[in-house]
Amino acid sequence: MSERRLARFKHRVISWNPLKKSLFIIVIGILAFGTVIMLDGTIGEIFGQENMHPDIQAYRNRTSTILDGGLLYTDVHTETPPLINYLMIPAQLLGGDENVLVYSAYFSFFSILGGLLMYLALRRYDDTSAFIMSLLYMLSPFSLLEGGLANDETIVAFTVVLPAILIVINRSKIASLIIGLGIWTKMWAILLAPVHFLHSKTWKERLTIIAIIGGVSIAVAAPFLALCGDEFTWFLKYYFMGDPERTNEGFSAHMFLELGGISIPNVVSIALVLAGLLIAYFYAYWKGLGKWESMTLAIVVFFCLYHKMHGGYYLIPIAFLVAWGSTNWKIAARCFLLYVPVMLAVAFAPPMVEGDAFIHFEGSWIVGLIFAISANILLLETTYVAMKEKSFITRGIERLEESDSIDEVEKTSTPGMPEV
Repeated sequence: MSERRLARFKHRVISWNPLKKSLFIIVIGILAFGTVIMLDGTIGEIFGQENMHPDIQAYRNRTSTILDGGLLYTDVHTETPPLINYLMIPAQLLGGDENVLVYSAYFSFFSILGGLLMYLALRRYDDTSAFIMSLLYMLSPFSLLEGGLANDETIVAFTVVLPAILIVINRSKIASLIIGLGIWTKMWAILLAPVHFLHSKTWKERLTIIAIIGGVSIAVAAPFLALCGDEFTWFLKYYFMGDPERTNEGFSAHMFLELGGISIPNVVSIALVLAGLLIAYFYAYWKGLGKWESMTLAIVVFFCLYHKMHGGYYLIPIAFLVAWGSTNWKIAARCFLLYVPVMLAVAFAPPMVEGDAFIHFEGSWIVGLIFAISANILLLETTYVAMKEKSFITRGIERLEESDSIDEVEKTSTPGMPEV
């Protein structure tokens, strides 16, 4: 395609109405994820079938236990919050027990849904930017390859993207409800709660937020505490404090240091994360950063400090950074480039079960540590560059608020009497 034809095509797509753009997002998503799903076998031959779909059996065991009337935690070993397992039931019912590609298609659906949600909800602030943002999110390697290769990170990211968008469009109560449900899906949504709380205008709104999130948490956790007892409390301790016998989880710098014989106590790691988050929240509040900027900062700080991080989870900060990538191709390029050091670090990280890393040799933990630190540096640098200007979302919010203020003044003002 010539440069002139490409420019004409871009102009034509940008000028489409919302329905055409929405259909375009869906079609591109189906084609992109469909291609990855069809290449599943080929990718398995290249990287080894034993490295493909590492969690698929856990998905099947947990969903089949639920469908058979059993209990999570008690009847099947469960290391995740409960709701993520219930969200996977449709994939199991559609044939996921026999064919892993059903799970791939199901997880891909959540990525396409997330991209569509971004466009339709954020187009009020800038239609073109929201459209580009949705495509960048959906076609990110973290989205495309994780979803297309049957990993649940696209569902996890959706449970963060949805309440974040609800927060910026001022749907406070429903955002609080989704945050509460998201916490018991994969916990990540809890990072949004302080921003939601601090940006509320009245203490009545803040108390409502606490009540809704607390009420949802009690409603979800109480039945499992009553029915599963020690097994459920073990999950809570493991999820927040970790398991001393399982240090080789994820690919964080902490994990590689552990492999090299340099141990950082869990208490120190957790204290570091909490201190970093407190600084991020209050810095954003003190500087008067917008809601989207505040949530982005908190999430990036968490990713750089948390000691149990997995590669696919990086789709979460990418979902926020592509708001800037939609108007700055250099930031968009960084969001895609981040996949390289993250996946290289993953390649040097040992699996959670017994066995060696995909790339393993004497002292290989040092190489993995370098890639893990490089990923964090690139993530921080991308965020730093992005934060130099407001996202199109915040600019759009300010523009609408200014317009509303002018309209309010015009409505309340009365024209002066003409001089006699």
